[in-house]
Amino acid sequence: MEETKRKLHQRLQEREKELLELRKAVETLKSSAQTAVEDSERIFTEMIRSIERRCSEVTELIRAQEKAEVSRAEGLLKQLEQEIAELKRRDAELEQLSHTDDHIDFLKNVVSVTAAPCSTVSTSMSFSQSVSFEAVKESVSAVKVQLEVKLDGIFKQEVAKISAAGWTII
Repeated sequence: MEETKRKLHQRLQEREKELLELRKAVETLKSSAQTAVEDSERIFTEMIRSIERRCSEVTELIRAQEKAEVSRAEGLLKQLEQEIAELKRRDAELEQLSHTDDHIDFLKNVVSVTAAPCSTVSTSMSFSQSVSFEAVKESVSAVKVQLEVKLDGIFKQEVAKISAAGWTII
């Protein structure tokens, strides 16, 4: 009976030790999982910030190009408006000359009024409506697709490594 009691007591101590070790392993596992979650969140947050920075850079480039093109277009508008005003002035002078009875005055002024004005603006060549940001949209979309493909591939590789180490990833 004493031997049985001693064996029972020994078995009890072994089981209590196993219980403590298992509890410690569970706590270590929980701590490790929490660290992995925090590290993953931090890394993904850094990746998101990196993408947001790139987005800001692209936005700045678009706005700079927009500003340059609008400034150029406004310059062309101003030149066209001046040319139109000059043409209207000449038209009014011609109209006035057409009603004059003084042939000498007519001949003096008709040459300067009818001389072809030098057109300083060629809007079809200087500013094209093909100025478009569609290429930017297409490039950014291509980057998105490439990034998704690469991230998916990398993720699958890393999951395979983790799985090979004995972990199960759903």
